Amino acid sequence: MPRIAFLVGADTGMALNDNHQRLPRAFASAGWEVERIDHGALAVASNRLAARTVDGKTTPLAGFDRYWMLGFGPRTTFLDRMQLLRGLDQNRFVNTADAFVYLHGKATLLFACAGVPQPVTHMSNDAEALFAVLRQGGDWIAKPPAGSFGRGVFRLRAGDINARAVLEHLTGDGAYAILQQHMQPGEGGEKRALIVAGQVVGAYGKVPADHRGNIRAGAGARPATLDEREWAILKSLASRLAALGVRFATVDLLAHCVLEINIVNPGWLGTYESIHGVDLAPKVASLLAGYEPTSAADALFHSATALSRRSGSADCD
Repeated sequence: MPRIAFLVGADTGMALNDNHQRLPRAFASAGWEVERIDHGALAVASNRLAARTVDGKTTPLAGFDRYWMLGFGPRTTFLDRMQLLRGLDQNRFVNTADAFVYLHGKATLLFACAGVPQPVTHMSNDAEALFAVLRQGGDWIAKPPAGSFGRGVFRLRAGDINARAVLEHLTGDGAYAILQQHMQPGEGGEKRALIVAGQVVGAYGKVPADHRGNIRAGAGARPATLDEREWAILKSLASRLAALGVRFATVDLLAHCVLEINIVNPGWLGTYESIHGVDLAPKVASLLAGYEPTSAADALFHSATALSRRSGSADCD
């Protein structure tokens, strides 16, 4: 019987989606032995990596066929835990430790997928440098590079009385901030698509309550279909993400432009079911059970990054 370890928070009652229940249930129904591992309970015992399950058992981690991290776990131990997990076979991870360290964040798309259509973006920890961009005109979204759930996201234009204060807030204590071109929704509106094991699974539309498209920030969801150009963008992106060790991700699209890639624990499945009445978790489990892991993941990381840089950038509508 194949085995999968889900790394989850100890207090799943605080979870912002039901992936920690939905996904283990789908794998168990497909005949997998499922363990849920506490993020904060990794340890090395006699040179072997072990962990405590949420049920209180201790189990060695080397013998699983798949590993799936749902969320970051405690901030204070994140890098230590990624270094421990990096010692396991990364080809067995749904999203690798490298992906969690290097590919989470809104700036990553610029460099790892440079040929994908995306908005004009500036990033700095100098508020005055960003303010100088703003003064030149245009309509911009200001946000932290690795935020979630719409926190700290502002819409700014030249002449806004609070613009400098917002940028100073975002870059406080030397933090980096992003200025991203604000895109008009057009007829198709904003969409969120799911990519699994190099395949596009589906999409739904997002109905923002303000300048943010986050469901947790009050946005709604609606049925939507992908047009031919959106399919082409997503298929190209799906193959690149798979080569980078990312086999489960959501992608936000607007005006044939990729706004964000979310890899840590996006709640797409529950929202899709609320719209269509269909639980796609069994399909996700099937795709992730059947993918053929590549070898030399590090080489793929560097070669895919180099390829995308050579390909240049593409324009949005």
